[in-house]
Amino acid sequence: MKTKYNITEINPETIKQVRQMINDSLSVIMEENNLRFELGNATYDENSFKFTGFRISLSDAPTEEEKALESELEYRQTTPYAYNLDASIVATDRGRTFKLVGFKKRARKKPFMIQDVKTNEKFVCSESMAVKLFRENV
Repeated sequence: MKTKYNITEINPETIKQVRQMINDSLSVIMEENNLRFELGNATYDENSFKFTGFRISLSDAPTEEEKALESELEYRQTTPYAYNLDASIVATDRGRTFKLVGFKKRARKKPFMIQDVKTNEKFVCSESMAVKLFRENV
């Protein structure tokens, strides 16, 4: 499947096209070799752009967000003033079922990642929402 993009300038749309080219090309090779890759955000000027991150990991290895969630849950177990959360809880909100799947260390307002069980769609939520849905029964 060869697709030719006639890229003559650098802008957010062409960066999306290049990201798609990289995904199309590398995803097959990575899957065949039991690997997964992630591209970070892009920075650009009028002549060039670069992706700030390029991570390759084993396909079954936990993501950075999953590792951060594990660390956050362990921290909450040792901290008396933080609510303990349980990642094994499947919670319901507005007719949809969610599970707790990740944590973004640098996000201040919505650091928790939840996933819809039926569609596998991921969302971010605040700490108060995560506590409401996934608070460990005491």
